Amino acid sequence: MKSLLLALLCLYAGMVYGQPTPVAIKPMKDYQFAGDAGMLKSGVNCIVLSDRKQFEKIFGTTDRADTPQFAKEWMLVLLLPATKKEAKLDFRRISVKAGDFIEVYCNIETRIQPLTYSYYPISTCVIPKYPGIHKINFYHENNMRLLSVAEVGSKK
Repeated sequence: MKSLLLALLCLYAGMVYGQPTPVAIKPMKDYQFAGDAGMLKSGVNCIVLSDRKQFEKIFGTTDRADTPQFAKEWMLVLLLPATKKEAKLDFRRISVKAGDFIEVYCNIETRIQPLTYSYYPISTCVIPKYPGIHKINFYHENNMRLLSVAEVGSKK
């Protein structure tokens, strides 16, 4: 009887550990793309920044008070190439950690409304680093289509 209870307890503990858990997400406002336009692919670019060097490649050198603390945070970036059409990008749902990956659900709206200027539509946020996470999957929230997979952390 004791061995049966012990087996059930171990099975339950394994099931609880494997369940998705919410990930805190902190939106970052007023960041502008200052990198080389040649580094962007067509369509939405889903980028995970894990160190200051990567950050400066995208945003340039800055001493903003809200610069991410890369020792304990990852910065997520949604970025479109330069356009003269109105666009809106944002992180919609709280991301979910499940196993060795995090799922990030985004909303991407490209509108037909023309603008008189060219700009880089962008959305940024910060999430905590988690040990054992090796990739971040970006999904379009409306159709649940996988947009991109970004490798992060080190595999051991």
